[in-house]
Amino acid sequence: MPNTFPLIQRQPRDPIAFLTRPVEEIGFPAGTINAAQFVSHVQQVAAALADDGYAINLCGNRYLFLVGLCAAVLRGHTTLLPPNHNVATQYKLSEEYSRCYVIHDGGDTHAELPSVNLLSIPFQMTSETDYIHIPRINNDFLACISFTSGSTGHSKPNLKYWRTLHRSSSINYAFMIPDCDTTLYQLATMPAQHMWGLETSALLPLFSPVCMSDAKPLFPQDIIDTFSSLPEPRQLVSTPVHLRALCASMQAPLSAHSVLCATSPLTVELAKTVEEKFSAPLREVYGCSEVGSMAVRRTATEKAWLKFTGIDFHQNGEVTTAEAAHLPGPTELQDVIELQGDNRFVLAGRASDLVKIAGKRGSLFDINQTLLTFDGLEDGIVIHPAAAGQTTRLVAIVALKTGVEKSDLLTFLKRRLDSAFVPRPIYVVDALPREPNGKLLRMHIDALHASLKKQR
Repeated sequence: MPNTFPLIQRQPRDPIAFLTRPVEEIGFPAGTINAAQFVSHVQQVAAALADDGYAINLCGNRYLFLVGLCAAVLRGHTTLLPPNHNVATQYKLSEEYSRCYVIHDGGDTHAELPSVNLLSIPFQMTSETDYIHIPRINNDFLACISFTSGSTGHSKPNLKYWRTLHRSSSINYAFMIPDCDTTLYQLATMPAQHMWGLETSALLPLFSPVCMSDAKPLFPQDIIDTFSSLPEPRQLVSTPVHLRALCASMQAPLSAHSVLCATSPLTVELAKTVEEKFSAPLREVYGCSEVGSMAVRRTATEKAWLKFTGIDFHQNGEVTTAEAAHLPGPTELQDVIELQGDNRFVLAGRASDLVKIAGKRGSLFDINQTLLTFDGLEDGIVIHPAAAGQTTRLVAIVALKTGVEKSDLLTFLKRRLDSAFVPRPIYVVDALPREPNGKLLRMHIDALHASLKKQR
């Protein structure tokens, strides 16, 4: 069957998930779930799904998310991966895609949509076995549709075919985890519905020797406690905003095999701090929702990115297009890329982030990188307001550590930026409105900025 690929490429007794606590509603004990048990769970959920339609997967428990995703695949249903869990978003998807139903594990669902609560399914216990029948899936099957975060505008759908998922996972494993010859236990801090979470914490366990944790910890101490409970070797998959908060809270080092990071720019300083805290290499991954992961670098010691084999870049002036055999088609990248040989490149910011103030040109990417190196910063962003036609200054919105004054940040920026690019005003807030995946949506930042302007 050359045009198909297995649902899972693991041996029956291979650990695929580590439950950090019992799922009492359905009788799952804490501990390891192997591939044979996983396939049984998938088949039992598949039997409870509708005859046809699109599945909106809202499961917060990462293991149940993967069970629901694969159950939908078995039934030939495309899964929709919404950018958030809002009831309004569910309804909007149901208007755009016919016969939608929701797979969830106790979350809020739209009253008018059919739903399947995985915590109400009477799962049958499975015995130890050395054999499982693994279904094969057509490579051309549209397995899921992910949606961009909308960080720079409206959220857009991205079609993910079965060939895309299994081929990209093989490439990702080779470059993200090039140095582990045994099962790697992995904890992720971002939702599985987001492309970065899907690629690493859901798809890698299907096709590679990676064992996911079911947990989705958010607060630093929760991350520390959950990560410490995993067997070794273990890996943390996170975002810059989560890693910054985590490192500030760590009282003692944690042992790790490695750390993966993506979704927003990472500073060299934070990368070095993470490597010190975990005594392990941190690999930053470059990608986008449309393509997925494309390159990796060890940010603490490298500036250039190593492009993944199988993904090709084509350039026309400053525009770079990414192509791969497993992708639906070419994708124009939003970043300005400077090639350095066949497999290495550096980022020179986004084509849309160049600003001109007082006759001088600057990059918002570089300015924000400077902001993020301030030791007293909890979180922050520098923006060029939407009404920039009448605006001569950049604006900063920041959350500062206890005891740090706005004047300290202003002094820091004046020493490192051209005076034309020092943000004025600087607004200090308790927290920025980040999404669970760590991203900042432009519409939320614009709304916050408008509110802060009215309070001045």
